[in-house]
Amino acid sequence: MRQVALWRCIQCGECCRHLVGQKFGMAVTSEEKQRLEILARHRGVKVHFLPLTWNGFRVTLYQFADKICPFLDRNTNRCSIYQWRPLACRMYPLHPYGVSECTMLDRLQRRGFQVIFPPQVKAAGKKYTATVIPLIKSAIKRYSLNHGWEDIHSLHFKHRLTYGRISKIV
Repeated sequence: MRQVALWRCIQCGECCRHLVGQKFGMAVTSEEKQRLEILARHRGVKVHFLPLTWNGFRVTLYQFADKICPFLDRNTNRCSIYQWRPLACRMYPLHPYGVSECTMLDRLQRRGFQVIFPPQVKAAGKKYTATVIPLIKSAIKRYSLNHGWEDIHSLHFKHRLTYGRISKIV
C-alpha cells in the first residue's frame, strides 16, 4: 500500500512564473478577465490576455499572455490578489487536462506518494470544471458544425488540444 501525502503549497511561485510556458496555459472566464483588469489598474500593473476559445460570436475563455503573473509579489512569492484569484489558481495544482507543473506535487509523486488535495482545492476544481468545460464544449460544437475539424486552430487551440482530447471533451 502506497503512503499518502496531503499536498500543500510551498509558495515557490513556480506556478505563477510560467503561465505561458504551461502546456495549456491558464484559462480565465470573461468575468475573471474583467475583474483582473480592474485589479491591475488599481495596482498600476499591466495584464495581457489572449483569446483561448471563441463560440462564433464572442470569446468565451481567455489565457494569460504574460509569462510571469503580474500579481505575483516577487519578494514573498505570494499572490497579491489571493482573495480575488481566478478559479484556475484556486484549483492548482489540479488541472482539467491532468497536466501540472507543480514542484511540490512532482516531488511527492517521484517519492511514490499517493497525493490527496485539500477540500478547497477539490471544490475549486469542481467549480472550474462546471464553469469552463461547458464553454469549451460549446465553442468546439459550434465550430464543428460550421467548419468541420480541418481548421481547428482558429479556435486558438493550435498546439494545445489534439483531436483526441477535443473529442473526449465533446
